[in-house]
Amino acid sequence: MKDLPIELVGAVVENTTSTSDLLSLRSVSATYRDLFTPHVFREIHIHNSVQSARNCQNILASPSLAAHVREVIYDPRDHAQFCLLPAGLQGDCNDDDLEIAELEDALTETFCSLSGFKNLESVVLNFWPSFRSQSGTEIQEHPFWFTNRQIAVLHAVHYAMKSSCIRSLTLNNVILMSSTCYDFVSSVTDSPLHHFSMSAVANSELGAWSGSKALNGSLDSLLPPSNANLKSLVLRSPQGLYHSLNTQLHAYNYPALESLVLEHIVFDPTPSVDGIEEFIVRHKASLRRLELHACVSYVPSLSNPIRRWSTIWKRFEEELVSLREIVMWDIHQGYALLDGTSGYVPHPTSIATELAKGDEQRFLEFSDRVDRRAVLAKTCL
Repeated sequence: MKDLPIELVGAVVENTTSTSDLLSLRSVSATYRDLFTPHVFREIHIHNSVQSARNCQNILASPSLAAHVREVIYDPRDHAQFCLLPAGLQGDCNDDDLEIAELEDALTETFCSLSGFKNLESVVLNFWPSFRSQSGTEIQEHPFWFTNRQIAVLHAVHYAMKSSCIRSLTLNNVILMSSTCYDFVSSVTDSPLHHFSMSAVANSELGAWSGSKALNGSLDSLLPPSNANLKSLVLRSPQGLYHSLNTQLHAYNYPALESLVLEHIVFDPTPSVDGIEEFIVRHKASLRRLELHACVSYVPSLSNPIRRWSTIWKRFEEELVSLREIVMWDIHQGYALLDGTSGYVPHPTSIATELAKGDEQRFLEFSDRVDRRAVLAKTCL
């Protein structure tokens, strides 16, 4: 293989995705090392173990390797399904407390040092309620340790962002707590982020797992402070609906925001400066693309009037004049009540034919208006 034309070797580099294969090829010769090193270290994974954190620190200690790192992914688990075990099934992990504390310290040191990757562009943080012990055993974490580790890692990353050029931050499986737990977010006064994505653990998942009702934290807790850099924002709750009465979005303004994605997010019963609806409209001058997936309009009780989707669509049609694309899985977004036992449940009128028809008709009018604006914008180029 040493005698292959350099063009063919370049093709091998571009089409080899296995890290172990890349490392093997890198060791063939000095030429191969120079060719394969940028691809081997472009994306590094930090698994949820002390040894993996130390491996990352070793890369940081080598400027010739660290210079190639563009993306850091914490705890990637292919095809894994997020699941919080109920309190009675978590077991007793007191014997593992020392090892958990050691893991937290190692992760904190590593993520605080991310600014050492001078060309780092993207960070993805995946939070799973378990870790791999030094003996190789997968251990389910107690809620205290899991949430504590989340805060420690998030705090460390935000510390690194103060002197880093990170442009994209993705947070998966976040358990949102009180905003006071995230004071460090506001310390990044000039956020470099162009893209921010967060998936929060659904309301329905939290109570049985933690035994606490204080975990339905505000959606804005981890949002970057208002800045002119952010262009893309994603707020998701893949396991089910997410709603917090403590959400306060009035202080968040991103003049360059072009794309907004919302999944399983609950809209408030009346427009409010702190609510999602007002947040969307506030960015009408810059917003070009809006995705809404399985969102619902919250109805406090059966006696309360419904904030109809047809009303929301009409308002969006009139105010989102810069919008060029609207994307939805299903044009019927739905309505929900909050039940003390079952969580969010469909409002009885959700299945009313006339209501659904009215919502659908108004959405189609809104969508058609967006499409016509998009075509007009292209013809004017």
